This record gives sequence, C-alpha cells and structure tokens, in this order.
Amino acid sequence: MNRRAAAGVDLLSFAHPILINMANRPGRLQDSLYELRSATAQLVTADRDVHLIRPRRFTDAGGFASRGFRSNLDAHLQAATWARDSSVERVLVLEDDLSFGRRWHRYGGALLAALTERPWHIASLGYLDEWGEAPLAPDPVDGIEPTVGWARFTGKVNGAHAYFVHRSGLDAWIAHLQAVAVGRPGDDLRGPMPSDGALNTFAWVDRAHIRLLAVPNLVGTRPTRSDISPTIVDRLPLVGSGVEYLRRRRRRRHGSAVTNF
Repeated sequence: MNRRAAAGVDLLSFAHPILINMANRPGRLQDSLYELRSATAQLVTADRDVHLIRPRRFTDAGGFASRGFRSNLDAHLQAATWARDSSVERVLVLEDDLSFGRRWHRYGGALLAALTERPWHIASLGYLDEWGEAPLAPDPVDGIEPTVGWARFTGKVNGAHAYFVHRSGLDAWIAHLQAVAVGRPGDDLRGPMPSDGALNTFAWVDRAHIRLLAVPNLVGTRPTRSDISPTIVDRLPLVGSGVEYLRRRRRRRHGSAVTNF
C-alpha cells in the first residue's frame, strides 16, 4: 500500500454523505450530525456538507410488507438518483440511526484508502453482525490486523444504514432499485423489499456487481423508534436529542447489543 493509503483517507473527502431523515425527526438529524462530527473530527452541517433525503409517505404498501418498507426503499432510490445527477465519484448513504464506534476510529482511514486501490460498486461500512454465515475472511490491508479489511460479499446480511456507492455502479444500482420498487411480490431477487434486502440481491442478480463488506462491522445503529410512527419525543429536537444523549451515555457505559462494537 502506498504512503497515502498507510496514513488513511478522510471520510468527507472520500465520499459525499447523503443522509436519509424525515423532516419530523429533527432530533435524529442532530444526533446523526453529531456522529459524523465525531467520526471526522470536523464541523459537519446539513446545509453545507450533507445532502438530506426526506422519505416520502405512501398511502398504501404497494406490494411491500408495509408502507414503511416501501418508503425506505424509495428513499434509497432517491439517494442514488441524486448521486447520479450530481456526477459525484462516490457517495456515502446513511440512515439517521447510524452510530460510529471505536472500530471506525481505529480502522476507518486505512479501509477507505484500500478502497481507492481496487474495483467495487457498493461497499457496506455498516450492517448488523448477524449474517448467519461463517465469518468472512477479508483481503488484507497493510499495516493493520490480518482479520480486518474488505471482503467480496454475495450473501445475506441485515442493515443498510451506512454504505458507499461508486459512480461506476450507480446506473446498475438505480435500475435494481427501480425494479424492486415495482416488483412482483414473491420474487426473491426483485420483489418488493426494504433497502437491505435490495443490497443483498444486487449482488445476486449479476455476479459482475461487486459488493464489499467491511470486516469487522465499522458502523452500528442507535436504538430508535420506527420512522413510521414518530412520537412527540422525536418531533421535539431538544427532547429527542436529550433522550438519544442519555441512550448514548448508557451504551458507552454498559455496552450495546445493537451496535456490537
């Protein structure tokens, strides 16, 4: 690995962040910006540094298991379309329950540098450590532990809260999301499914699609209520952020079964 890679790569210079957040969830927006500031050691603002996607509400499920799943898939399609229209090289798609942890601060820069030296279309930074398969053996990254790196992934894993999309894969990713959005229920490849299912099947429908998985998981999730039924706690930024702050302190003190950091 070259000298630049060994030093690591800055997240904001590597990819443009896109954050999916409902307008009536200001507390979650502020907590997401806090996470990005912690991860980058920079002042990150929604207006300047992050493109916001506001999920649409649907009156019916449209073949999906719920209206929420339909809204989730549509928001990720909006994010991909914006990336294509903006002609950016790489984007980082984030859901507003993301949580960077110690693993990110330890390995993140080196793994970003490694992505500049290999082909890929989608690279998942965050997922739930429940892939139901044998642990993946990543390609080694110079200068860090041999068990840490990027692994070519064509299996099934939950979570779509933090992943990169490369410009070379955007057209294929958009076409896949569009097919899923109008897919036939029961179709395991392009039937109606939330975004994490679409990430999995993207690598199934065409083996030329290169999906990488960060090993170990570098971005977890904060425990939050469903986006489908926000409560008064979520609508009030000071109250919502206060609740998330207390949850964050508790996780750091006692650990979290959600983030697995």
